[in-house]
Amino acid sequence: MAHRPLTLTAAVLTGLAAATVPTAAQAAPACEPSISASVNEALTERFGAYGDTAGRWTGADSAYSVDLPDGSTAWIYSDTFLGEVDEDHGRPLDSPFVHNSIIVDDGGELTTHTGGTEAAPESLVKVAGADETQNWYWFGDATVEGDRLHVMLLEFVKTGSGVFDFEFTGNAVATFDAGDMSLESVTELPESEVNWGSAIYEDPSDGHTYVFGVEDLQSEKYAHLARVPSGSLTTGAWEYYDAGEWRADPTASSRILEGVSNEFSVSRFQGRFTIVTGDATEPLSAKIVMYRSEDVEGPYTGKTVLYETPETGGNIFTYNAKAHPNLGDGDTLLVTYNVNSFDSDDLYDEVDNYRPRYVDVDVRCPDGRGRGLAD
Repeated sequence: MAHRPLTLTAAVLTGLAAATVPTAAQAAPACEPSISASVNEALTERFGAYGDTAGRWTGADSAYSVDLPDGSTAWIYSDTFLGEVDEDHGRPLDSPFVHNSIIVDDGGELTTHTGGTEAAPESLVKVAGADETQNWYWFGDATVEGDRLHVMLLEFVKTGSGVFDFEFTGNAVATFDAGDMSLESVTELPESEVNWGSAIYEDPSDGHTYVFGVEDLQSEKYAHLARVPSGSLTTGAWEYYDAGEWRADPTASSRILEGVSNEFSVSRFQGRFTIVTGDATEPLSAKIVMYRSEDVEGPYTGKTVLYETPETGGNIFTYNAKAHPNLGDGDTLLVTYNVNSFDSDDLYDEVDNYRPRYVDVDVRCPDGRGRGLAD
Protein backbone atom coordinates (compact mmCIF):
# COMPACT_ATOMS: atom_id res chain seq x y z
CA MET A 1 0.00 0.00 0.00
CA ALA A 2 1.27 3.49 -0.83
CA HIS A 3 1.20 4.77 2.73
CA ARG A 4 3.25 2.00 4.34
CA PRO A 5 6.75 3.21 3.25
CA LEU A 6 6.03 6.68 4.63
CA THR A 7 7.88 6.64 7.94
CA LEU A 8 11.14 5.13 6.73
CA THR A 9 11.10 7.31 3.64
CA ALA A 10 10.87 10.36 5.87
CA ALA A 11 13.59 9.00 8.13
CA VAL A 12 16.06 8.86 5.26
CA LEU A 13 15.53 12.57 4.61
CA THR A 14 15.99 13.82 8.15
CA GLY A 15 19.66 13.18 8.89
CA LEU A 16 19.11 10.53 11.53
CA ALA A 17 22.76 9.48 11.54
CA ALA A 18 25.41 11.77 13.01
CA ALA A 19 27.62 13.93 10.84
CA THR A 20 31.31 13.32 11.34
CA VAL A 21 32.40 16.98 11.60
CA PRO A 22 30.88 19.84 13.62
CA THR A 23 28.72 22.19 11.55
CA ALA A 24 30.41 25.52 12.19
CA ALA A 25 32.66 27.13 14.76
CA GLN A 26 30.88 28.49 17.79
CA ALA A 27 31.20 32.26 17.85
CA ALA A 28 31.46 34.40 20.94
CA PRO A 29 28.03 35.82 21.82
CA ALA A 30 27.31 39.52 22.15
CA CYS A 31 25.20 38.46 25.10
CA GLU A 32 23.84 35.30 26.62
CA PRO A 33 20.53 35.45 24.77
CA SER A 34 17.33 34.82 26.61
CA ILE A 35 15.43 32.22 24.60
CA SER A 36 11.96 31.14 25.57
CA ALA A 37 9.51 28.99 23.68
CA SER A 38 5.83 28.20 23.95
CA VAL A 39 3.29 26.33 21.88
CA ASN A 40 1.44 28.54 19.42
CA GLU A 41 -2.05 27.74 20.65
CA ALA A 42 -3.91 29.48 17.83
CA LEU A 43 -2.34 27.45 15.02
CA THR A 44 -2.29 24.25 17.05
CA GLU A 45 -6.01 24.52 17.74
CA ARG A 46 -6.86 25.71 14.21
CA PHE A 47 -5.16 22.83 12.41
CA GLY A 48 -6.07 20.32 15.10
CA ALA A 49 -9.78 21.11 14.86
CA TYR A 50 -9.68 21.15 11.07
CA GLY A 51 -7.83 17.84 10.87
CA ASP A 52 -10.22 16.22 13.33
CA THR A 53 -13.50 17.42 11.85
CA ALA A 54 -13.22 18.55 8.22
CA GLY A 55 -13.03 15.09 6.66
CA ARG A 56 -10.16 16.16 4.39
CA TRP A 57 -6.59 16.74 5.69
CA THR A 58 -5.61 14.77 8.79
CA GLY A 59 -1.86 15.42 8.82
CA ALA A 60 1.22 16.00 6.69
CA ASP A 61 4.88 16.91 6.74
CA SER A 62 7.04 19.73 5.28
CA ALA A 63 4.78 22.65 6.34
CA TYR A 64 6.31 25.57 4.46
CA SER A 65 4.21 28.74 4.38
CA VAL A 66 3.98 31.73 2.04
CA ASP A 67 1.69 34.77 1.97
CA LEU A 68 -0.59 34.98 -1.06
CA PRO A 69 -1.59 38.21 -2.86
CA ASP A 70 -5.09 38.24 -1.32
CA GLY A 71 -3.70 38.18 2.24
CA SER A 72 -4.26 34.47 2.86
CA THR A 73 -1.46 32.00 3.65
CA ALA A 74 -0.59 28.90 1.65
CA TRP A 75 0.74 25.98 3.72
CA ILE A 76 2.86 23.74 1.51
CA TYR A 77 2.95 20.03 2.41
CA SER A 78 4.63 16.88 1.14
CA ASP A 79 3.37 13.44 2.28
CA THR A 80 -0.24 13.96 3.33
CA PHE A 81 -2.97 11.86 4.94
CA LEU A 82 -6.56 12.67 3.97
CA GLY A 83 -9.98 11.44 5.04
CA GLU A 84 -11.68 11.06 8.39
CA VAL A 85 -10.43 10.81 11.97
CA ASP A 86 -12.10 8.01 13.93
CA GLU A 87 -13.62 8.17 17.42
CA ASP A 88 -10.33 7.03 18.98
CA HIS A 89 -8.43 9.94 17.35
CA GLY A 90 -6.85 7.56 14.88
CA ARG A 91 -6.82 7.09 11.12
CA PRO A 92 -8.63 4.30 9.31
CA LEU A 93 -6.17 1.98 7.58
CA ASP A 94 -7.70 2.89 4.20
CA SER A 95 -7.07 6.64 4.68
CA PRO A 96 -6.13 8.28 1.38
CA PHE A 97 -2.45 9.20 1.11
CA VAL A 98 -0.82 11.60 -1.39
CA HIS A 99 2.72 12.92 -1.83
CA ASN A 100 1.90 16.65 -1.84
CA SER A 101 -0.91 19.07 -1.04
CA ILE A 102 -1.61 22.70 -0.10
CA ILE A 103 -3.90 24.18 2.56
CA VAL A 104 -4.93 27.81 2.16
CA ASP A 105 -5.58 29.61 5.45
CA ASP A 106 -7.87 32.57 4.76
CA GLY A 107 -8.38 34.32 8.08
CA GLY A 108 -8.69 31.01 9.91
CA GLU A 109 -10.82 29.29 7.28
CA LEU A 110 -8.85 26.34 5.90
CA THR A 111 -9.22 24.77 2.46
CA THR A 112 -7.31 21.69 1.29
CA HIS A 113 -6.12 21.51 -2.31
CA THR A 114 -5.12 18.20 -3.90
CA GLY A 115 -5.32 16.65 -7.33
CA GLY A 116 -7.99 14.18 -8.37
CA THR A 117 -11.36 14.57 -6.70
CA GLU A 118 -12.42 14.78 -3.07
CA ALA A 119 -13.72 11.22 -3.33
CA ALA A 120 -10.54 9.99 -5.07
CA PRO A 121 -7.75 12.45 -4.21
CA GLU A 122 -4.35 12.43 -5.86
CA SER A 123 -1.18 14.42 -5.33
CA LEU A 124 -1.52 18.04 -6.38
CA VAL A 125 1.49 17.64 -8.68
CA LYS A 126 2.36 14.28 -10.25
CA VAL A 127 5.28 13.26 -12.42
CA ALA A 128 3.82 13.13 -15.92
CA GLY A 129 2.87 9.61 -16.93
CA ALA A 130 4.35 8.07 -13.77
CA ASP A 131 3.00 5.55 -11.30
CA GLU A 132 3.18 7.42 -7.98
CA THR A 133 4.19 4.30 -6.11
CA GLN A 134 7.35 4.39 -8.24
CA ASN A 135 7.97 8.06 -9.08
CA TRP A 136 6.75 11.17 -7.25
CA TYR A 137 7.35 14.79 -6.24
CA TRP A 138 7.85 16.16 -2.76
CA PHE A 139 7.41 19.90 -2.25
CA GLY A 140 10.12 22.36 -1.22
CA ASP A 141 9.82 26.01 -0.30
CA ALA A 142 7.65 28.43 -2.28
CA THR A 143 7.52 32.03 -3.42
CA VAL A 144 4.98 34.33 -5.10
CA GLU A 145 5.58 36.28 -8.31
CA GLY A 146 2.62 38.51 -9.21
CA ASP A 147 -0.46 36.31 -9.16
CA ARG A 148 1.51 33.08 -9.48
CA LEU A 149 2.68 30.74 -6.73
CA HIS A 150 5.91 28.86 -7.47
CA VAL A 151 6.67 25.73 -5.44
CA MET A 152 9.99 23.89 -5.66
CA LEU A 153 9.69 20.21 -6.60
CA LEU A 154 12.00 17.35 -5.67
CA GLU A 155 11.56 14.24 -7.81
CA PHE A 156 12.22 10.76 -6.42
CA VAL A 157 12.11 7.35 -8.05
CA LYS A 158 11.77 3.89 -6.53
CA THR A 159 14.78 1.70 -7.33
CA GLY A 160 13.74 -1.62 -5.77
CA SER A 161 11.31 -3.34 -3.46
CA GLY A 162 12.89 -2.27 -0.18
CA VAL A 163 11.77 0.67 1.94
CA PHE A 164 15.03 2.53 1.32
CA ASP A 165 15.22 1.68 -2.38
CA PHE A 166 14.59 5.12 -3.87
CA GLU A 167 16.72 8.03 -4.99
CA PHE A 168 16.57 11.71 -5.82
CA THR A 169 16.44 12.29 -9.57
CA GLY A 170 15.95 16.00 -10.16
CA ASN A 171 14.55 19.44 -9.44
CA ALA A 172 11.63 21.32 -10.96
CA VAL A 173 9.25 24.19 -10.20
CA ALA A 174 5.46 23.94 -10.10
CA THR A 175 3.53 27.10 -10.99
CA PHE A 176 0.00 27.62 -9.64
CA ASP A 177 -2.66 30.28 -10.03
CA ALA A 178 -2.42 31.87 -6.58
CA GLY A 179 -6.16 32.51 -6.58
CA ASP A 180 -7.45 28.96 -6.87
CA MET A 181 -4.32 26.76 -6.61
CA SER A 182 -4.84 25.33 -10.08
CA LEU A 183 -1.63 23.90 -11.53
CA GLU A 184 -0.44 25.78 -14.60
CA SER A 185 2.95 24.28 -15.41
CA VAL A 186 5.96 22.28 -14.27
CA THR A 187 9.36 23.66 -15.27
CA GLU A 188 12.34 21.32 -15.14
CA LEU A 189 15.61 22.66 -13.71
CA PRO A 190 19.13 21.70 -14.84
CA GLU A 191 20.53 18.40 -13.63
CA SER A 192 22.14 18.71 -10.21
CA GLU A 193 23.11 16.58 -7.24
CA VAL A 194 21.74 19.29 -4.94
CA ASN A 195 18.14 19.09 -3.71
CA TRP A 196 17.18 22.71 -4.45
CA GLY A 197 14.33 24.39 -2.58
CA SER A 198 15.19 23.67 1.06
CA ALA A 199 14.64 27.39 1.67
CA ILE A 200 13.90 30.50 -0.39
CA TYR A 201 14.86 34.04 0.60
CA GLU A 202 13.62 37.05 -1.38
CA ASP A 203 16.08 39.95 -1.08
CA PRO A 204 14.44 43.26 -1.97
CA SER A 205 17.75 45.10 -1.53
CA ASP A 206 19.58 43.45 -4.42
CA GLY A 207 16.76 42.16 -6.62
CA HIS A 208 17.46 38.45 -6.28
CA THR A 209 15.60 35.35 -5.19
CA TYR A 210 18.01 33.17 -3.22
CA VAL A 211 17.35 29.43 -3.32
CA PHE A 212 19.06 27.19 -0.78
CA GLY A 213 19.50 23.48 -1.32
CA VAL A 214 20.94 20.41 0.37
CA GLU A 215 23.67 18.04 -0.69
CA ASP A 216 22.25 14.98 1.01
CA LEU A 217 24.80 12.31 1.94
CA GLN A 218 22.33 10.92 4.52
CA SER A 219 24.70 10.94 7.50
CA GLU A 220 26.06 14.33 6.39
CA LYS A 221 24.07 17.17 4.89
CA TYR A 222 25.46 20.40 3.45
CA ALA A 223 23.65 23.61 2.50
CA HIS A 224 24.28 25.12 -0.95
CA LEU A 225 23.13 28.43 -2.44
CA ALA A 226 21.86 29.66 -5.81
CA ARG A 227 20.17 32.85 -6.98
CA VAL A 228 18.04 34.13 -9.82
CA PRO A 229 16.78 37.67 -10.61
CA SER A 230 13.60 38.40 -8.65
CA GLY A 231 10.41 37.67 -10.52
CA SER A 232 12.02 35.13 -12.84
CA LEU A 233 12.35 31.88 -10.90
CA THR A 234 11.31 29.79 -13.92
CA THR A 235 12.58 32.07 -16.70
CA GLY A 236 15.74 33.77 -15.44
CA ALA A 237 19.36 32.64 -15.50
CA TRP A 238 20.31 30.87 -12.27
CA GLU A 239 23.72 31.43 -10.69
CA TYR A 240 25.38 29.13 -8.17
CA TYR A 241 27.56 30.25 -5.26
CA ASP A 242 31.02 28.72 -5.44
CA ALA A 243 33.50 29.75 -2.71
CA GLY A 244 32.94 33.47 -3.10
CA GLU A 245 31.98 33.59 -6.78
CA TRP A 246 28.71 33.26 -8.66
CA ARG A 247 28.84 30.83 -11.57
CA ALA A 248 26.40 29.75 -14.27
CA ASP A 249 27.37 26.08 -13.94
CA PRO A 250 24.67 24.20 -11.94
CA THR A 251 27.27 21.65 -10.83
CA ALA A 252 29.63 24.31 -9.43
CA SER A 253 28.03 25.25 -6.11
CA SER A 254 30.07 24.81 -2.94
CA ARG A 255 29.10 23.92 0.61
CA ILE A 256 28.22 26.84 2.88
CA LEU A 257 27.13 25.02 6.08
CA GLU A 258 27.17 21.46 7.37
CA GLY A 259 24.49 19.90 9.55
CA VAL A 260 21.26 21.31 8.15
CA SER A 261 18.15 19.22 7.69
CA ASN A 262 16.64 18.70 4.23
CA GLU A 263 14.20 21.49 4.97
CA PHE A 264 15.07 24.67 6.84
CA SER A 265 14.43 28.41 6.68
CA VAL A 266 16.45 31.53 5.90
CA SER A 267 15.19 34.94 6.91
CA ARG A 268 16.39 38.41 7.83
CA PHE A 269 15.76 38.35 11.58
CA GLN A 270 16.94 41.01 14.02
CA GLY A 271 19.18 42.49 11.36
CA ARG A 272 21.01 39.33 10.35
CA PHE A 273 20.50 36.39 8.05
CA THR A 274 19.19 33.54 10.15
CA ILE A 275 19.01 29.83 9.40
CA VAL A 276 16.63 27.76 11.54
CA THR A 277 16.99 24.01 11.13
CA GLY A 278 16.78 20.69 12.86
CA ASP A 279 20.22 19.74 14.18
CA ALA A 280 21.47 17.15 11.70
CA THR A 281 24.84 16.85 13.44
CA GLU A 282 23.31 14.43 15.96
CA PRO A 283 21.41 11.19 15.37
CA LEU A 284 17.70 11.45 16.11
CA SER A 285 18.24 14.94 17.48
CA ALA A 286 15.40 16.70 19.27
CA LYS A 287 17.22 20.03 18.92
CA ILE A 288 16.11 22.92 16.75
CA VAL A 289 19.01 25.31 16.20
CA MET A 290 19.78 28.71 14.75
CA TYR A 291 22.81 30.07 12.87
CA ARG A 292 23.44 33.75 12.06
CA SER A 293 25.38 35.63 9.38
CA GLU A 294 25.93 39.20 8.19
CA ASP A 295 25.70 38.05 4.57
CA VAL A 296 23.30 35.71 2.82
CA GLU A 297 26.25 33.66 1.55
CA GLY A 298 27.57 33.14 5.10
CA PRO A 299 29.57 32.22 7.02
CA TYR A 300 26.76 31.03 9.31
CA THR A 301 28.02 30.68 12.88
CA GLY A 302 26.91 31.04 16.50
CA LYS A 303 24.96 27.79 16.66
CA THR A 304 22.20 28.30 19.23
CA VAL A 305 19.62 25.82 20.49
CA LEU A 306 16.14 27.32 20.22
CA TYR A 307 13.99 24.38 21.32
CA GLU A 308 14.04 20.67 22.04
CA THR A 309 11.06 18.72 20.78
CA PRO A 310 9.26 16.90 23.62
CA GLU A 311 7.80 14.23 21.33
CA THR A 312 11.18 12.69 20.43
CA GLY A 313 11.73 9.25 21.94
CA GLY A 314 10.98 5.58 21.33
CA ASN A 315 9.55 5.17 17.85
CA ILE A 316 8.68 8.85 17.54
CA PHE A 317 11.08 11.26 15.86
CA THR A 318 10.90 14.91 14.79
CA TYR A 319 12.48 16.57 11.76
CA ASN A 320 12.71 19.41 9.23
CA ALA A 321 12.21 22.36 11.59
CA LYS A 322 11.94 25.80 10.01
CA ALA A 323 10.88 29.35 10.88
CA HIS A 324 8.07 31.28 9.21
CA PRO A 325 9.14 34.95 9.13
CA ASN A 326 5.87 35.93 7.47
CA LEU A 327 4.06 34.80 10.63
CA GLY A 328 6.46 36.00 13.36
CA ASP A 329 7.58 39.44 14.52
CA GLY A 330 10.77 41.34 15.33
CA ASP A 331 11.76 39.23 18.33
CA THR A 332 9.70 36.06 17.85
CA LEU A 333 10.14 33.25 15.37
CA LEU A 334 7.19 31.02 14.58
CA VAL A 335 8.83 27.60 14.17
CA THR A 336 7.23 24.43 12.87
CA TYR A 337 8.55 20.89 12.90
CA ASN A 338 7.28 17.52 11.77
CA VAL A 339 6.44 14.48 13.90
CA ASN A 340 6.60 10.90 12.63
CA SER A 341 7.21 7.33 13.78
CA PHE A 342 9.41 4.43 12.71
CA ASP A 343 6.36 2.20 13.33
CA SER A 344 3.66 3.11 10.81
CA ASP A 345 1.00 1.66 13.13
CA ASP A 346 1.57 4.70 15.37
CA LEU A 347 0.39 6.99 12.56
CA TYR A 348 -2.94 5.20 12.43
CA ASP A 349 -3.38 4.72 16.16
CA GLU A 350 -2.99 8.45 16.94
CA VAL A 351 -3.28 11.22 14.33
CA ASP A 352 -1.04 13.57 16.35
CA ASN A 353 1.86 11.23 15.64
CA TYR A 354 1.82 12.64 12.10
CA ARG A 355 1.00 16.32 12.33
CA PRO A 356 3.18 19.45 12.34
CA ARG A 357 3.79 21.33 15.58
CA TYR A 358 3.78 25.12 15.97
CA VAL A 359 6.04 26.90 18.48
CA ASP A 360 6.77 30.57 19.19
CA VAL A 361 10.44 31.17 20.03
CA ASP A 362 11.39 34.50 21.59
CA VAL A 363 15.05 35.52 21.14
CA ARG A 364 16.54 38.56 22.89
CA CYS A 365 19.32 39.77 25.14
CA PRO A 366 18.57 40.11 28.86
CA ASP A 367 18.55 43.91 28.50
CA GLY A 368 15.73 43.61 26.01
CA ARG A 369 17.82 44.05 22.86
CA GLY A 370 16.56 41.64 20.23
CA ARG A 371 19.96 40.90 18.79
CA GLY A 372 20.70 37.41 20.06
CA LEU A 373 24.20 36.36 19.09
CA ALA A 374 27.00 38.09 17.24
CA ASP A 375 28.85 36.10 14.62
